Amino acid sequence: MTRNLFSKLIALISGIALVIVAYNHNNQTLYIIDGNAYGTTWSVTSTSYIGDHHKNNIISIINDIDYVASNYKADSEISLINQDNKTEYKISVDLFNILQVAKTVENNSDGFYNIMMARKSGELGFSPNFGSTDIQKFVSSYRLNDDSFILYKDSSNWFDLSSVAKGYAVQKIHEYLIINKLTNHLIDIGGEIIINGTNNNDAWKVGIQDPSSLINKSIKILSNKNSSFLAIATSGEYRNFKFDSFGKKISHSINPNTLQSINNEIHSVTVLHDNSAAYADAYATLFNVMGFEKAFDKASNLDIAVMFILDDGKMIFSKKWYDLQL
Repeated sequence: MTRNLFSKLIALISGIALVIVAYNHNNQTLYIIDGNAYGTTWSVTSTSYIGDHHKNNIISIINDIDYVASNYKADSEISLINQDNKTEYKISVDLFNILQVAKTVENNSDGFYNIMMARKSGELGFSPNFGSTDIQKFVSSYRLNDDSFILYKDSSNWFDLSSVAKGYAVQKIHEYLIINKLTNHLIDIGGEIIINGTNNNDAWKVGIQDPSSLINKSIKILSNKNSSFLAIATSGEYRNFKFDSFGKKISHSINPNTLQSINNEIHSVTVLHDNSAAYADAYATLFNVMGFEKAFDKASNLDIAVMFILDDGKMIFSKKWYDLQL
C-alpha cells in the first residue's frame, strides 16, 4: 500500500474530526443522501425529501470542487497551476473564493497558515509526492485581483487546499439547499459540518469526536438550539500521523515558519463559525498549527468560538464559545 493510499484510507475510515451522534435524536422522518469524495465520506440529511435532481446537483457541486481543488487529480485546476511556470492566471470563481478565504486567514495567522506547503506535505507522505521538495520561505506567496479573478503566484511552491476545500464544498451545498427551500439540513463532508434550521422542530445535535478514543465516540455534544446556522470544523493529529524510520512521530500538519511537522500540546481543536464552513475549516487548521497559547490568544482577538482539547485531557474554551450558549 502506498503512503498516499494509506493516508486516504485513514481519512475514509475516520474522517478527521467530527462524528454525528445522538442518532436516536436525529432519526425522526429524515431523508439522507451520501457517498464518497475527497478521500472520505459525505452526507446530506434533511427533514424534507431530497429529490433525485437535487441529489444529482449536490453530487455535481462536490465533483466540481474536486476538479478545482484536488491535488490527487492531475487535471484539476489547482494541479494544472501547480505544474505550470507562469505567474499570472485567470481562475474560476470557485478557486478565487477558496483562495480568498485562505488569504484572509493567512493574513490573520502570524505566519502559521499558508496553503502552499504541498511539496513538503508530499515529502512527508501525506499528499501526492511531486518529486521536488524545494520549498521557498516567504511572507506571502500569492495575490488576488478582486476585480478580474486573476491569481498572481509569487513562488514556485505548490498549493495544497486540503485545509479549506471541504469546508467550501459544504458551504456551497448549504447555499444550494437554501435556494431550493430545503432549509432544515445537516451537511457533513469528512467532519466539516453545517447544521441549519431544525430537526423536526428540535435542534440538530452533533458530537465532537473524543481524540483519545480509537473508536467513534463523542466527547462533547453541540446543537444549534440558539442559532439557525452553525458551521463546525475540527483539526488534530490524533489519527492522521505516521512514524519515521527512527520512531519519531510525524504529523500531517506543517508549520510554515519552520517547514517542520508540528508537535504541540493540542490534541484537537474545534472551531464554530456563524456564517462560513470554509472559514471554520481554515481556522481549525491554523489554531492546530499555532499551539495552544498562541491559538487561544488569536481566537480571543478574532472573537472566534473554539474548543481546545489538550494532550492531558483538559478542555478549554474561548469566550466566544460561551457566548454562543450551545
